[in-house]
Amino acid sequence: MKITYVILICSATLLCSCSEKKPAAVVAPPEAPKVARAPLADPFQEATELIREERYEEALQKHIWIHDHVLEERPSYAGVRLSFALAQWADLGRKYPKALVALKEIRDKKTARLLAGENNASLFQDVKAINGYLGDTRATVDLFKQIDSLQPAFATTVYGQAEGPLVDLEEFILARKYMGDPEIRFAKAKSNYDRGIDFAAKRASGESSRRAFESIFTDNVVQILLVLDRTGDKVSARNIQTEALAVLDNSKIRGAIAN
Repeated sequence: MKITYVILICSATLLCSCSEKKPAAVVAPPEAPKVARAPLADPFQEATELIREERYEEALQKHIWIHDHVLEERPSYAGVRLSFALAQWADLGRKYPKALVALKEIRDKKTARLLAGENNASLFQDVKAINGYLGDTRATVDLFKQIDSLQPAFATTVYGQAEGPLVDLEEFILARKYMGDPEIRFAKAKSNYDRGIDFAAKRASGESSRRAFESIFTDNVVQILLVLDRTGDKVSARNIQTEALAVLDNSKIRGAIAN
């Protein structure tokens, strides 16, 4: 709201008791009050509401903004941006085909940037996440293969993100090339699991958090075991399996290695 400040001028003609004219007195306007910025609305909830109201084009534009700009204002949105938001965007594409086209265009542009030599791990993570929600694991594997051929040093950097898709499509030899020392990989997975369990114990939602960290640890271990076993390093696979079962005993870890 604009405030109009009034300049008060005292004229000698209004002062009946004065014979001399006095200079006009200027009263400085008061300092404008500082207005606190209202909290930003949650953009994901806005997109959800737009979809509920069948305002699909507006919902699409909101999702494009979330993907391209939300981290500038909400760094904590990193997880939502590549999970719930992408899942909803892909689902929107089934109701509104233009949304699916837009999502694929963003994926293709980012893929082209990587193949042009842009060594940006976050860019690869975006492409992998989009491919995941598009059900196109093959596209992620094909991209990693091209990066392996063109920029092996960068392939080392993004292997951790590519390992899941590589294992899913049984590209075990390529995965083994970049896995590195499997004992170090296992030690890192265990350390992350231990920290996660400690974190879960302090949360109100401790049980669900614990299950989530157990699932992550299991997936990481099974990927290591499959790569080792299917590339012939059965001794290392058995050793790591034994270590893993001492941490968390479940059927997925037990069944990962072929008899």
